[in-house]
Parts: sequence; C-alpha cells; structure tokens
Amino acid sequence: MKLKQVLFIVCWFFVVCNLQAQKDTITLELDAFSMSIVKVRDFSKGYSSILISDSLANKNIHSLTDVLRFNSFIYFKENGSGMVSSPSFRGTNASQTAVIWNGININSQLNGQTDFNIVSVNSYNNIAVRSGGGSVLFGSGAIGGTVNLNNEITFKKSQKNSLVLKHGSFNTQHVNYDFVKSTDKIYLNIGLGYNASDNDYKYLNSSLSNENGAYYNYNFDVNYGYKINAKNQLKLYSNNFLAQRDLSRTLNAPSNDTYKDISLKNLLEWNHFLSSKEIITSRVSYLFDEFKYHDNKEKLDYFSVGSTKRKIVQIDYNNRFSRKINVNGILGFESAKAEGTSFLTHERNIFSAVLSLNHQLTNRLSYAVQFRKEWQKEINSPFLYSIGIEQEVNENYTLSFNTSKNFRTPTFNDLYWNPGGNPDLELENSYQFELGNAINFKNFNFQLNGFYIKSTNLIQWTPNDFGFWSPQNISDTKNVGLEFSANYKTSFKNHYLEINANYSYVSAKDLETDTQLIYVPKNRANFLVDYKYVNFNVYYQLLMNDEVYFLVDTIPAYSVSNLGFNFQFSNIKNKPNVGFKINNIYNSYYQSALSRPMPGINFQITTILNF
Repeated sequence: MKLKQVLFIVCWFFVVCNLQAQKDTITLELDAFSMSIVKVRDFSKGYSSILISDSLANKNIHSLTDVLRFNSFIYFKENGSGMVSSPSFRGTNASQTAVIWNGININSQLNGQTDFNIVSVNSYNNIAVRSGGGSVLFGSGAIGGTVNLNNEITFKKSQKNSLVLKHGSFNTQHVNYDFVKSTDKIYLNIGLGYNASDNDYKYLNSSLSNENGAYYNYNFDVNYGYKINAKNQLKLYSNNFLAQRDLSRTLNAPSNDTYKDISLKNLLEWNHFLSSKEIITSRVSYLFDEFKYHDNKEKLDYFSVGSTKRKIVQIDYNNRFSRKINVNGILGFESAKAEGTSFLTHERNIFSAVLSLNHQLTNRLSYAVQFRKEWQKEINSPFLYSIGIEQEVNENYTLSFNTSKNFRTPTFNDLYWNPGGNPDLELENSYQFELGNAINFKNFNFQLNGFYIKSTNLIQWTPNDFGFWSPQNISDTKNVGLEFSANYKTSFKNHYLEINANYSYVSAKDLETDTQLIYVPKNRANFLVDYKYVNFNVYYQLLMNDEVYFLVDTIPAYSVSNLGFNFQFSNIKNKPNVGFKINNIYNSYYQSALSRPMPGINFQITTILNF
C-alpha cells in the first residue's frame, strides 16, 4: 500500500484517539478489565463462539486436544495419543486455525500452526472458541476459526491454592498446582504443572503396541498485576513450557525418534484509563520457540534444530463513546527471526494497523466493522475487512450475518526450507460469508450457522522434478457447511441436569479435482450429559466422527464414549473432589490419523484439592 494510505490509517487512528465521548456512557469494569476478552465479546457481531468452562476443562484434563475434541466443532488429526495434534476448523487445515494467547497470535512461525498437545489446559482460566474468519483482529492464519487462551487479572481480595492430581492407565501422571493471591492493588498467580505417560497402550485388532510413545512435559506460569493508581495498571503474563515426546510407531513401521519442544511466552501490558470508558493499552511481548528432533534417540549427538524469536509492540486504543458506540484502534510492529539447520537464518518485520467499530444502531439492531492492513518486505499483504450484523427479531430469536476477507502468510518453512523452500510463494486469500440463527429460552438455547469459505492460492507441499517436496500455490478450495449447537439446563431441589450437543457438516473441496479435502470429516458431533445430585456428579461424553480421506486411503468413521464420576467430600475441610473416569468405555478401535491407532478402554483417577 502507498505512503498516502499508510498516513490515512495513522491519521484516522489519532483522530479516533482525540474524539470526545458523549454523556450516556457505559463504564468499564476496571478491576476485571481484559482487552483480549473485550475483543472477542464486543467485536464478534455475527460470529458464534463457545466458552469452555472450568467444569468442562476438568472433565478432560489430559490436554487441550481432549477438551476441544469433546466440546467444540474442531476436528483433530492426532498422530497417536499425546503425539502431534493438528486441528481442522470448518474444513480448513491446521495452519488456518489461529491460537491467541492474551491477544497475541502464537501460531508457529515455522509451520504456521499450534500443536494442541503441548498446550496446558491448566494455564488459562478463560478459553473461548470463535468460529469463522478472524484475520482482521488476530492476523495471519485466522481463517477457519480462533482458539482464545486468556488469563484474567482482577484486583479483588482473595487467596486460593488448588492442587490437581491424576493417575491413569499406561502410568499416566498429572500434577498441577495453582496459587492466586490478590488485593485491591496487587494480583499474583503462579502455576506449576507436570504431565507424563509411558503411553504404551496395546493396538486393538493387532499384536502391536504403542512402542516409543512415552512423553513428559512441564509448565511454569506467572501472571502478575499491579494497580499503580486509579488510572494505571501494569500486568505481566508469562507462560513457559518444556516437552519431550518419543514419536510413536505406526501400524506399518517402528520408530526410534524423539522430539523436544521449548516455548517461552512473555507479555508486559500497561493499561492507562483516560476515563472510565476510554483506555490506552500498551503491550510489549517476547516469544521464543525451539524444537530439537533426533531420528535416533540412542544417538542424541545427531539432531536437527529450529527456533524462532518474536518481538511484538502494540498500542491499543479503546473508547466506548456511548451506550451505542465502541471504537478500537491498534498500531503494531512485529519482528520475527528464525534460525535452523534446515533454513539457516531469516528475519521478517511487520507493521500493522487495525480499526474496529461496534455500533448499536437501534435497541434490536447492531453491527460491527473492522479493517486491517499489514506492511512487510517482499510480501504484499491484502487490505482486510470484516462486517457483522445482528438483528434481534424478538426476545427469543436473533438473526446474524457476517462477511470477511482473511489471509495466511507463508511461513519460514514454506519460504526457506532446504531443500524445497519456495521464496516466490504468494499468501493465501480467503473470502467468507456466514448466516446465523440463535434461539434462547430460559432453560434451552440453540444456534444454527451456515457458512461459505472460498480460498485461493492455498499452499501445498508436493513432490517436484528433483525428487523432494516443495510448496506451491496450486489449489483453490470451497468450504460449505452447517454448525448446530444446543444446550439445555434444568434444576429441581438438589438435582441439576445439563445437556450439550454440537454437530457440524462440512463439504470442503479442491475445486480443481472436485474431491473432498484430506482429513476433513463431512459429519462430526459431540454430546455431553451432566447430572449432579448434592455432592455427586456423573457425566457421559460421546464423540462421533465421519470417515476421512487421505490420498488413496480412507480412515473409517468411529464413535468414542467416556463415562465419569465425581464426588465432593463436603464434610471434610476444603471439600476435596475425587473423580473416576473411564475413557473409550466400549473399547472401540479408532484412528484420527492413518495407521496410528488410539487407545482402547482406559481409566483415570483425579483428585482436586482447594485450600
């Protein structure tokens, strides 16, 4: 974009910063303010989202993969239990699902995706899944949807210690300690976690077992807040993760590989309240990721390694001008550096500008518009937009619509991997339309969304004439589908019942070959029944997945059921909670990745102590 257009956006940003507010304002909750949560809530008109509660997360403590597999529309291709886990959201690929940590896009700069088995569920107290394109708000890769991982810092007097202990089949162990102490001026949260397993389960319908599948990981988290005065707050978010996994064998070949991950994420944030409705948030973030791969774990002196270092600076302005108008503007700069044995050293600098408006036009009609532009050397990033409209037809029914343009920038691997990288790649473009229907009653609500995604210049790695794989912009795709979610809650006397259901239908086709994309199930559903009586809780989970295609092979359809029990000892100090869960209760044989069976029936015991 030309210099005049850059100046135009910058001028608009500063004009917005100096507009005066009207008197009929909505005040922000200053003691519980989080700009990253505000964005998902206020600037998602026409989009559907699912909030993962603590109770849902605690039912699937093992990994973020398990939490989202049983409680969202996302399909996961998992290379065996605990191995690399890649998402497919609305039929898009893994690098087209963005993971956002406290407002920062943390997808890998090397392969463009997040491995959901190296993300600790216990590190976050707010997990929201937002369907649909989000590149305007969240940047590259937010095409199918976004997973938002947030830490909330509040300045209210409290102190809490929580200890989660789990032991299960295959010598699976999980320990997590969480400490929170806050006053009206200081907030401190420290989290420590350990997760490990021999992971040596038997392959059903085979004489083989999951050889070389052991793993362990640690996480250390610190979230700190300091209220300097009524108008200024400092917040520090730090998430540190270390993991090692032996890579499981397949049905066809043994393995002796091992893989190590290090992920360090640090964010310093300053909230300056110009008034109760107007805030400037400054962010400085440093992210470091490194992998080390050994093709023979008996010879650790031989390995390949790769790392990225990212430095991010943002100025974020938010103003609720009135009860009807909310404006947000962001100026950002990011510097990323990649080093590795397969791609040497490369750097990328990105400047970005975002402008968002949320307007309550009438009591029942509202809309939101967002615009984004990025500038980076050698890649011409598109001008992005997002428009969402919501109309409350009556007190029970809301009709919504949104459209957006989204993108994905080629990763360092795509551009520079040796051999095979292609520095001439163009970025992927995506256009989306979505129509939503939400019906809400006292105890029951459901939502039905239809979507259309047209993507061009998709990057695919294919064999070339020189005998190795290389990425090319060769594919255009069209994704059409439906998402249906329903929730029912009721209570009487000491009884409580909740039922959740999610179903999706996705037709995702390569327009050149007119075939369904690989690893995209047409039909997928999950179901939860949760019953509580006084201190006793029993729940049943069901996951159903249609068959998926991979090149000339097919992975059969499957269903998996889990059954869990929890009991809280209310007559004991601190009321400990003990749970027993049976995973895959019908001992079903299934795979989510070709030739990589998942475990049969297995068990886990969980104890949660609060003190």
